[in-house]
Amino acid sequence: MLRADRAFGLLVLLALFSGAILIELFLTLIPHAQDLHRGGAGQAEHAVAVLVLALAVLGISLGLTSLFRQLYATLRLIHSLLARRVAGPAALARAAERLGLEGRIDVVEDDRPFSFCYWFMRPRICLSTALVRRLDVPELRAVLLHERYHLLHRDPLRLVVARYFAAGLYVVPVVEELVRHFVLEKELEADEDAVRAMGDVRPLASALYSLLPDADDVSLGLLVPVGSLSVTEARIDQLVNGRARPVIIRPASIALSLGALAAACVLVAVQGTRVPAEHLPIVLSVPGSVVAAAALLFVAAISGGVEQVRLVARR
Repeated sequence: MLRADRAFGLLVLLALFSGAILIELFLTLIPHAQDLHRGGAGQAEHAVAVLVLALAVLGISLGLTSLFRQLYATLRLIHSLLARRVAGPAALARAAERLGLEGRIDVVEDDRPFSFCYWFMRPRICLSTALVRRLDVPELRAVLLHERYHLLHRDPLRLVVARYFAAGLYVVPVVEELVRHFVLEKELEADEDAVRAMGDVRPLASALYSLLPDADDVSLGLLVPVGSLSVTEARIDQLVNGRARPVIIRPASIALSLGALAAACVLVAVQGTRVPAEHLPIVLSVPGSVVAAAALLFVAAISGGVEQVRLVARR
């Protein structure tokens, strides 16, 4: 099982490594675009380079635009919720004080039962009045413990960093899958922390079951918060049966990611050198190597672009 912190560390290392390769590719292809514009020799070679460059710019623009749109929508939603802040019940205030959360909880008037952790350097916890009314004191304490885990680990900030890498490295689809695993694993670890602090699984399990009827209706579309009290099969399965969640990363995603990075390296080696083709290694001197590498990058870019569009549509 790949724990959340290790998944995040692996995600950052992969993102830095992939980003270095893709930035080098970007810098390598720019002179070819200039040569094509001037009408120099090797028009076909330059055209392939420009096509790859245009695809990279388009894809990165799509990914980052979708990320910042989601971030903007999230911030607007949070501000609209905070405009409806109300005083919480005394039992909630006492529980918050005992857990070291005094002054860091916002109760908002809303008919949907939800909770989440938000903001970056000094995170806070938001609870809806519907949630507070529905849960008893032990269940509410379990929810606060769950959210406190996210708050202490600054998980909203880490989620934004992870989403930024996934958006910018859209041609490396395994990054997006690592982000999904990181988010789910964070929820499971927050559950574990709450159960450990309570010494009993029943309060948190009972809170999740109480929210089960509304699981499909509570869809806030939040990007920044990572600790929303969502009811998922994986969370209930771990709480009730103690089953660890395996890392689910598709072999096809790994293969496509490795292929895309290898293709980028080939393009850097071929397009970035001024050595005559006959002096290049046999693999790089084959005329079709550039076309094959570009085609593989196209496939990875289309796959990543579809994923970005899917994420935007879902939110």
